[in-house]
Amino acid sequence: MSLLPQFLEQFKATSLGILIDDTGTPTPRSALIAPAYEISPSVVNRAITLSAGLTFVSLSPERASAFMLQSMARPALPSPLPVLQNQGGLALYTSVEARHGISTGISAADRAATLRVLGGKDPQPRDLVKPGHIFPVEAREGGVLVKSAIAEGALDLVTMSGYTDAALFMDLLDARGDLLPLSEVPALAYREQLPIITLTDLIEYRLNKEPLITRAAEALLPTTQAGELRAIVYRSRIHDVEHIALVKGDVTEANPVLVRVQVESTVTDVFGGGDSAGAPSSRTLLHRSLSAINERGSGVLLYLRRPFLNDKSGQVQTLSNSGSDQRSANMMREYGVGAQILRDLGISKIEVLSSSSRLLAGLTSFGITVVSQRPVPEIDSDKR
Repeated sequence: MSLLPQFLEQFKATSLGILIDDTGTPTPRSALIAPAYEISPSVVNRAITLSAGLTFVSLSPERASAFMLQSMARPALPSPLPVLQNQGGLALYTSVEARHGISTGISAADRAATLRVLGGKDPQPRDLVKPGHIFPVEAREGGVLVKSAIAEGALDLVTMSGYTDAALFMDLLDARGDLLPLSEVPALAYREQLPIITLTDLIEYRLNKEPLITRAAEALLPTTQAGELRAIVYRSRIHDVEHIALVKGDVTEANPVLVRVQVESTVTDVFGGGDSAGAPSSRTLLHRSLSAINERGSGVLLYLRRPFLNDKSGQVQTLSNSGSDQRSANMMREYGVGAQILRDLGISKIEVLSSSSRLLAGLTSFGITVVSQRPVPEIDSDKR
């Protein structure tokens, strides 16, 4: 039975809750969350007292665009704010302040005023000034089903509770200013009578309620490296792209299933070529992975299409293949789409083909267990 309905009921009553990132990320964290909509100074004051962290507010892409927020340049991050620097995965915007009714901007009342502007039903960019004491963050469209992180989880929980798409979240810190150990969070929640939920609980609930992908087509595909494969096309319900699963053999009986996840890199996938450091091209990795799957007799190669061609700064992404294998690992960790495809194929345990030095984090939340990992074999099969 899901814990989420009970959490949402309590969250609506307290206007404050705790979200734990239990997805196996390198930096485990927990955060206080609250709706920005009509938030009171007393709730903000309580959050500041309990967390001692920076005041972030997670916004949907549409709301961030409506406020005409500008991305914060990474080199401009102030060095005295280690917690902010530790938020490397956040799409940070320039800090803001409410234009009216503000004195220093630091008090709970001032922060609440800014949060109410950010969470208002009718976003007005003229109601904000920059910089300020509130750090807006753009959450990924699709929330935790696309990226399993605190910012996305906070926004999901707030919108599921019926509030506008703006969520306050503040890292829970200990007396030394470090992230509060997850082992100490339940005691804090009990002492303060606050509802508590994990990203895993939220992800599992949403996975059962709203799948992200649908099967669009299926055909047999003859390949040089792996013989005849089943090519199954999946359409994303969030991004207007189609992903492909190349399946060898009966993967429902294999345990674990050999899986390679590769992110689209059109130029190098088609024409080959490595980078200046001598790393293999994505085309080479594709061929080597298919050969490894063929040797095993069964397995899956997931080819994930990119949802966009430009990054947040508006710069066209490089066509270089540098770090292509690491991008594959990051994509599988960040995108619930890949995990949902594996679930649809009836796969729950996998052996990962990846030269990345670490196991893929967060897959347990999607019902996928990484049993083992091995590098892509160094077989020059792309010359066949």
